Amino acid sequence: MSLQKNIYAQVILPLKLRMGISYLIPQHLVPLAVKGSKVRVMFARREYIAVISEITDNCGDYKGKVSEITSVEPAEAVSEKELRFWAWTADYYMCTIGEVYRAAFTSAMRRETPARKSRKTRPTGINSRDLYELSPAQEIATREIMKSFSEGKPALLAGVTGSGKTEIYLKIAKDITDKGGRVLYMVPEIALSRQLSDRLEAVFGEKLLTYHSGMTPATRYSTYSKIEGSHEGEGFIVLGLRSSLFLPFRKLDLIIIDEEHDSSYKQTEPAPRYNGRDAAIVLGQIHSAPVLLGSATPSFESLYNCHSGRYSLVRLSEKFHGATEPEVTVIDTIRESRAKRMNGLFSQSLLDEIEAVIGRGEQVLIFRNRRSYSPLVQCSVCGHIPMCTHCNVPLSYHKNRGELCCHYCDFHIHRTPICPECSEPGMTEKGSGTEMIEEKIRELFPDARVDRFDAETTQSKVEEKRILKEFAAGKTDILVGTQMISKGFDFKGLSLVALIQADSMIAMDDFRANERAFQLLRQLSGRTGRGARSGKIMIQTSLASHTVYETFSAGDERLYEQLAERQEFGYPPYVRLIKLSLRCADRNKLSEAANRTGAALGGIRSAEITGPFAPVVDKVRGEYILQFWIKLPRAGNAGAKERIAAIAEKVESDFRGVTIVADVDPQ
Repeated sequence: MSLQKNIYAQVILPLKLRMGISYLIPQHLVPLAVKGSKVRVMFARREYIAVISEITDNCGDYKGKVSEITSVEPAEAVSEKELRFWAWTADYYMCTIGEVYRAAFTSAMRRETPARKSRKTRPTGINSRDLYELSPAQEIATREIMKSFSEGKPALLAGVTGSGKTEIYLKIAKDITDKGGRVLYMVPEIALSRQLSDRLEAVFGEKLLTYHSGMTPATRYSTYSKIEGSHEGEGFIVLGLRSSLFLPFRKLDLIIIDEEHDSSYKQTEPAPRYNGRDAAIVLGQIHSAPVLLGSATPSFESLYNCHSGRYSLVRLSEKFHGATEPEVTVIDTIRESRAKRMNGLFSQSLLDEIEAVIGRGEQVLIFRNRRSYSPLVQCSVCGHIPMCTHCNVPLSYHKNRGELCCHYCDFHIHRTPICPECSEPGMTEKGSGTEMIEEKIRELFPDARVDRFDAETTQSKVEEKRILKEFAAGKTDILVGTQMISKGFDFKGLSLVALIQADSMIAMDDFRANERAFQLLRQLSGRTGRGARSGKIMIQTSLASHTVYETFSAGDERLYEQLAERQEFGYPPYVRLIKLSLRCADRNKLSEAANRTGAALGGIRSAEITGPFAPVVDKVRGEYILQFWIKLPRAGNAGAKERIAAIAEKVESDFRGVTIVADVDPQ
């Protein structure tokens, strides 16, 4: 009687493990266990659902007892394409494949999911034909995009705000889904996904699926299951955020990346710290699917790829339906203050314009990229500023809650007028946030209908939808908002956009500050002047002669000449940048670990090292932080990244309590 040969599976666990773990496949499960199968295994006395990455006839050099797979899940196996994408993500973004697997299946493996119901298309009052009836300029752009696809290149659609980029996306996507193809339509933020959902549903009906973290686990699982169980020739379009890249696509025929410049595509915590835009390009390559990127303000990275011939650049400079460019007014707050024309936060010029606009029955958007009532409070007697006990940041004042809050760890305390240091009633607000601006606007314009759109007022999906719906319907006169409101929204009645304390955009120690400020100004200006009315954007600043404002006011693209400066001084996109962050609750131990890390990094000849240095916020959630910036050549850096990972692993091993995080292409 011959003995049956043992068969082993190397599996991926949803854990931060640097190597795969081998398990014995029981003979009765051998026919069911294939590469990509989801299996139940025991690891460190806990049961996990793992994924088989390889089937072998041995367990390598391991001599101990090998545990058995408990069972094979009755679910679709992870495809070869998915495994390739996971492996690339782990390799490029310097994390483990287990961390990628955990991100891919955070909500998808839930079992407490109700039976799926058929989706009914809601009447929207929108003619689906009108949504993708293209103008001559759009037709030309579409042909150029399709030519790029035929050449095997991604296409970057650089269309001015209001030029009708979305209509082009829908036309190309509809042609594909009508033929049974699959499309992934990516947007950077949940609010934009919700705003686009009705519009896409009018065109695609039941072929539209949505996926983002704002949905319930059951709804996310429903989308996941529909994609996993889809059949050949069953066309659909997925509207999702960056996490939608990890859905179980067996086949993709087009990836659309809207607002490709947006930094929200970058995952910061936890690993994998991937950029959804860049990862989508690779996913497209794996599926042999064309990729269409779009923006009114393309990122320097994408423009670099166009200049190097990797992408095709398609320009759309004509606004849709005869809309016009807004008039730009830069208000010098220093000059206004000297002339005694400042009324608190607002210049008299701005207040006069707001009054005129709402008097005509038109709408105003006031932008301030800081939520809360004020960024901090300070004692006018002794100067004390309440700080977070866990993070090295001042506590922000939220008046509607009566609390001082930390925006990093959510620590909060009740706000009192009495200073905890000197016991004097001298605690006063410093600076302004959207909540204060809303309050002041209500005082100045008591008859106006005022609302606020920020992370605090949009915690409820229902409330978020109400705010946007009422503003779009003209039921709100003045809307105060943060950067959330700059992303692709279409408000026909909006004729004035005002920026309060705009200097915060450029007063940052960041080589991307000017690029981002210019992009934000363009995006905000694009919210106005979309209908028959001409629009206006007014910018309050104490740096009126700054390059960003001059370039924006002139309506030209000179800012993009800074690409040459990036090359001269060795910044992305001409080099690869890695931010290495060391964290520890013990400041002395952290300093020792950083010195050891710096000495080891100095041995990498191809790397240019800066650090260690403390970031602006050098303590978060009880841990102190030190950082290194590492510049590497764009190509041929795999060996250097492996050495960086090995150094980090060794330092973590030698210094218990120290965590090292690598962030590739940080934003």
